[in-house]
Amino acid sequence: MERSLLRSTAAIALIVFGAAMVFVSFELVSNRFGNTDTLGLFLFGLAGCIFATGVALFFLRLPHAILVGIIAAPLLVVLLFVLFWVTLFTTVFQNRHHQAFAANGEAQIQPARQMDEEFDECHHYITYGKDSPLFNSVAYFGDRYQLTMQVPVNIKSKMSGSVTGEPKFYLNEIESITVFPSGGVSTSYSRDLHFGSAEWQKVFESNGDFSTIGFDIKPTGVANFQKHVDASRP
Repeated sequence: MERSLLRSTAAIALIVFGAAMVFVSFELVSNRFGNTDTLGLFLFGLAGCIFATGVALFFLRLPHAILVGIIAAPLLVVLLFVLFWVTLFTTVFQNRHHQAFAANGEAQIQPARQMDEEFDECHHYITYGKDSPLFNSVAYFGDRYQLTMQVPVNIKSKMSGSVTGEPKFYLNEIESITVFPSGGVSTSYSRDLHFGSAEWQKVFESNGDFSTIGFDIKPTGVANFQKHVDASRP
């Protein structure tokens, strides 16, 4: 009885410890399958070995339970790689229309369409937020200013999508732009303003007059502005 109780206690301890290690090592292996870490991969295999040994210890003697754990470790690592590639291909398949929608679907996104009308240089692309894709419109104007609009969207096809939240606007004033001999560009900013759709409507209806929302535009530009624009293209 005492030996059975000792083995059960050891099995539970191994399972709990192995499960905790699986969680920690999975965080190291991948930030949602985005950043593989070799140490985390090793720890994931070791954690799987400990966990499997604990489970097997309920049914098998210790030598056999350890053998099960040793066999389980590489199998779990292989399983992790399979999950990685399945997740990657699933994400690619689900997002296959997104950048095409960014290029073709701005007519369905009212603030993006308005920005196209208001500014000569305006780029559109998709990024990914916590819960949904984000439609981005970035306009460059006055040889000094960058206006970014972000709004969550539901993308159905290359040409079809809908807004699922409120747009947010970010206006940045550039202080200076440095171009390095290597061709790299460094940009420093002086002022910024965050606002919503109500403020944007005031700006749009006044033909781009940001003073209507309390932000005065400087009439002089900064050197190398086009270099900044080119470097910022998605």
